[in-house]
Amino acid sequence: MVQSFSDFEQSKHVIADVIILGCSLPGIVTAHKLKKKFGDSMEIVVLDLATTRKNDSKCNVAFQEDREEEERKDDICEGTAKEKLDNVARYYLALYSKEFNIPLPDAIIAPDFFKSDLRKLFECTNGSIVECRDNFYDFDYLNFLERFELNQYQELLDQHMKGLFQSHKIDDESERRQLMYYDRTAMEEHLCNSLLFSSSRDIMRLTVRLVCGASADSVSLLFYLHQCYRSASARNHFDGDNTKLREKLLGFCRKRLTSKLQQSVASITYPAETIKEIRSYSQEQVILNGIKGETSYICSLLAMALRPDQLKNIQMGSDLLPRKEYEIASTMCSGKAKKFVIQYEDNFWRRYGYSGDILSLRGPIIWATERPRMSTTGSQEKFSALVGYLKVKDNIINNKEAVVDQLIRLFGEEAGDLVSYKETDIHDVFVPKCGDYLGLRKLTTIGCRLLEWGALDVFAEGDVAAALEAGHTAYLHLLSCLRPQAQTYEELSAGEWPTFYTDSTVSRWIAGINIMKGVRLSIYTTLFYVGFRILQSFVRK
Repeated sequence: MVQSFSDFEQSKHVIADVIILGCSLPGIVTAHKLKKKFGDSMEIVVLDLATTRKNDSKCNVAFQEDREEEERKDDICEGTAKEKLDNVARYYLALYSKEFNIPLPDAIIAPDFFKSDLRKLFECTNGSIVECRDNFYDFDYLNFLERFELNQYQELLDQHMKGLFQSHKIDDESERRQLMYYDRTAMEEHLCNSLLFSSSRDIMRLTVRLVCGASADSVSLLFYLHQCYRSASARNHFDGDNTKLREKLLGFCRKRLTSKLQQSVASITYPAETIKEIRSYSQEQVILNGIKGETSYICSLLAMALRPDQLKNIQMGSDLLPRKEYEIASTMCSGKAKKFVIQYEDNFWRRYGYSGDILSLRGPIIWATERPRMSTTGSQEKFSALVGYLKVKDNIINNKEAVVDQLIRLFGEEAGDLVSYKETDIHDVFVPKCGDYLGLRKLTTIGCRLLEWGALDVFAEGDVAAALEAGHTAYLHLLSCLRPQAQTYEELSAGEWPTFYTDSTVSRWIAGINIMKGVRLSIYTTLFYVGFRILQSFVRK
């Protein structure tokens, strides 16, 4: 087994079969699964480079105590693999919450439970307000052509997503060429080439910012499609079925799951000084060196579970990670969002027929919803609240006045009588530069014989389900390297995500029809006709 700390001080080195570097959420998921699988038969070490631990969550989040509701949630966990267009995020949240017996709020695991006939509000750039009874993406206020091209564009993204992320196609050479094409194409460029009207473009830019935590001009199309795949559809980012936005707003999931996982791997987790160098020895071992005189760590397989910005202070051996891939992983920018919570004595908006859902192109609020009931005892909350995202501006520290003014515009003067207001930063995801996502995807799916990158924490603190998925995927990669014969049917089948049904050729063709293509076709046809007539006239002469 792994040596004790008294032995460490004498030998100045630790030897293990597998070392997980970093105590991020993906890292401790990987360690938990390995420990559960191998127990004492394998030496597993988690190195915690952060010396401080966060306290357990004090948040009390609502869940249904009715047995029928609990059974329904169990079915979500066990039966999702059979569903068409399944929600990968919800699957992993349900999987780990069930394992640790953590109740998930219905706002996350079954958001459709909160659907109602109350109206949602959409605020246009010019300040005009539209009331919506359907999902936001229907956008009934748009004219026919604007609504047509927006729906067609979302359908096109869905078709791309299904084709690119079906695992059985990954070895197809044509699919690899598609992956490279989408990676070279910036999201902003794709928007401008596909959408004719500025209103449609603005709506999609707002969608990209909410999904990726960054503006459309800094996100590659492939990266955005991957985020859409995890929520099952490009159309599933504004309506009541959305899991991801609510998951990020309710920090309950990360705190509770992280606490349980840390307890699970506490016996194999050790604090470590800063790692300065990672290198291989004879292509058989990985050596992690700190400052001279400090403990060194040696293993047969290293799993990286760091944030990309933590790589800047570590020198990597070129045989473990080529310079190009190192730069991709270490120079990603951090996506950023601001979360706000505003409390009132009661949910007065419901008296006027509003649900509390807001989508705005004007800001400072860009998306908001009513906070779900936060008591597990069924008692009434003392205050009602709205939670959501704000436009991020570097020169503005607090948006309170602007937020209150916007809510007064939307709900009336009662919105000015607030009880409390708070806003916090959410470092959502680390976004690869346009052109780098394909390299990152290869890095986290293929990896090196001595190095596993599946647990690279590009999810920061916002996307809990993505972090769980990354850690679970890293565990499956490590398991296939360590003992392939130990894999169960469930573990093998987990690599077959997603379970999309292939649409017909006609459906894919119809999805590609849009106004921009029609305009281009008309121009080309006109030019061809004019050229043909000029040539015909020249021949006659």
